[in-house]
Amino acid sequence: MTTIYFPGRNPHSWRALLTVKIKLKVQSVRAIRDPEGRECYQIDFVEIRPKPPMMIVTPQEIPEEIGQMVIQISKGLQRVLPGADVKEYEVRKLTLILTHEELEAFNLKPYPNQLYELTITDGTLHFKPL
Repeated sequence: MTTIYFPGRNPHSWRALLTVKIKLKVQSVRAIRDPEGRECYQIDFVEIRPKPPMMIVTPQEIPEEIGQMVIQISKGLQRVLPGADVKEYEVRKLTLILTHEELEAFNLKPYPNQLYELTITDGTLHFKPL
């Protein structure tokens, strides 16, 4: 997360604008009709997040050598289990329903699995293809 400072009218007052960047992937794109009957596109985005490191803790009452052995065995098992090589995971984040004109205004040409960087600053959304 990045914080950017912009000077206000008074040179001694600074206004902080919070800028948030999120890595998104297009999960699905569907053609739908809105309540007024207009053709629209429903775009579902998921956030791509790095997988947190796995923490292994052994009880205090176990001797240190046995605890280290349990940790080594656990780490070895984690490497051979399915999904052990996954470095990221996905979280459902955003669904947009846009007309063709709105899609062009956002400069989006979404297709499944396409990656975007979403930047949110001062109430604005900016999509940048990755």
